[in-house]
Amino acid sequence: MSGDPQSDGALLARIAAGDPDACATLVRRHVRAATLFAAQLTGDRDEAEDLVQAAFILAVERAHELDHGRPFAPWLFAIVRRLALKWHARRSHRRRLWARWRGGDTLQTPSVESRVDAASDLALVRRELSALPAMQRTCFELVVLRDLGAHVVAQMYEISESTVRQHVFRARGALRARLAPLLAPGKGQWADALREEQ
Repeated sequence: MSGDPQSDGALLARIAAGDPDACATLVRRHVRAATLFAAQLTGDRDEAEDLVQAAFILAVERAHELDHGRPFAPWLFAIVRRLALKWHARRSHRRRLWARWRGGDTLQTPSVESRVDAASDLALVRRELSALPAMQRTCFELVVLRDLGAHVVAQMYEISESTVRQHVFRARGALRARLAPLLAPGKGQWADALREEQ
C-alpha cells in the first residue's frame, strides 16, 4: 500500500476500519467516472446511478478483503460492468415476458433522434455520433465531451491508453469530415471539440 494517506489503498484500509470520511472521499474521487461508464453501458442515467451506488456499497462491504496495494478504479469499473450485464439480462427477461403477455407484440422504443428536425445542429451531431463505430463513439464521448482522462477510459474498458487515443483521433477525423457545416465561423463549440489535440 502507498504511504500516501489519501491514496485509494489507504482510504480502503480506513473504510475497513469504519472511517466514514474515507468512504466519502473515495466516492467523490470515483463517482463521476463510474457513473459515466455505467450510463454508457445502460443508456439510462437513473439506472447508472443505481448501479454505481450498488458498486460502492459492495466496495465498502469488501474493503477489508480487497488488496489495498492494487488500483481501485479498475476493480470498481469491473463491478459496474458486471452489474450492468445483470441489469441488461433482467431487462431482456422482462421484455420477453411482457411481449408474451401482450400476445407476441414486440416493444418498440421510438428513437428521440428520429423525431427531431434533421436540420437542427443537435440532431445532426447525434446522428453522426451514432454512426461512428461503438468504441470510437464511446471514447470520443468520454474523453472529449465528458472530459475524462484517456487513462480512466482505458481502465473502464480494459484497453491501452494509446488505443483510447487512437479511437478519439479516428472519431475526430470522421466527425470533422461529416460535420463541416457546423465548423463554420460562429460554430465554435463543435470546432473546439473536433480540433486535434496539440
